[in-house]
Amino acid sequence: MTMKYPMLMLLFSVLSAQLKVGDPAPTFFVRDIAHQNFFLSDTLKLNKPTVLSFFATWCGPCRVEMPALDTLSQSYSDINFYLVNVSGLTQGKTKMKEDPEKVKKLIDDLGVTLQVLMDKYGKVAEKYGVKSLPRLVVIDQKSKVHYIHDGYAPGDEKKLKEVLDKLTVAKK
Repeated sequence: MTMKYPMLMLLFSVLSAQLKVGDPAPTFFVRDIAHQNFFLSDTLKLNKPTVLSFFATWCGPCRVEMPALDTLSQSYSDINFYLVNVSGLTQGKTKMKEDPEKVKKLIDDLGVTLQVLMDKYGKVAEKYGVKSLPRLVVIDQKSKVHYIHDGYAPGDEKKLKEVLDKLTVAKK
């Protein structure tokens, strides 16, 4: 069977591919909330596990997850934790744009100290297959996706702790 449009099929297969456990972690460049450059590739070169939590200011479960992650990060100093603020996602028929000032206020109000990365155009969220928030992705020391979790309910941090314990020994 010859394919009349092989490039179209290739494009479709790439677009329909969903990030899954075991995949190489997609790298990206963004600026953080303080306008500093951030390259995930530089972080991955450190050969330490990395936790990415995708969030938006309008996401209720995100507001509950972020302080829990901040607290958890204090027990895992050998793991990199980042909050990725996503702009440009569609909710219903509305494209949700994030205001960096609202993001700063939310982080300050919650007392969260984790580094906040600004996904200004939603491109990182696209690479990580974000369809709902929050989306938590754990990357192992070999730069492979180790764990993915969508949504948040109190107690989810217990499962995350189990995942992190398998990757490294927590410093108590």
